[in-house]
Amino acid sequence: MRDFLLIFEGGDPDWAKNLSPEQMQGAMQEWGAWFEALEKSGNLRNPGAALENAGAAVKADGDRIVTDSLSSELKELVGGFSVICAESLDHATELAKGAPTLRHEPGTRVVIRPIFEMPNG
Repeated sequence: MRDFLLIFEGGDPDWAKNLSPEQMQGAMQEWGAWFEALEKSGNLRNPGAALENAGAAVKADGDRIVTDSLSSELKELVGGFSVICAESLDHATELAKGAPTLRHEPGTRVVIRPIFEMPNG
């Protein structure tokens, strides 16, 4: 087993604004059920979190480090993350297909990235 980062991308950052309280509760229950199933199967490492639209970026600019605000593209691109463990990339991909965001937010996708394992020593 190895760890994989699930990155939830795209969709409308304001998707929940048009939901009734009952619809919002239903959506949160779906996320809870998905995380619970991953946990019971031994595949959940960290449920992660949704990300707010605010933030900052630190980058190298020649020989100095500069701070900038987040670009609007980044705010819209990455909406949240989770960490799972799986036997392979194919297995992680199958687990990611259960993410509720894929059923409720057109245009979203889940990017699956293996987490680099640092050698001991």
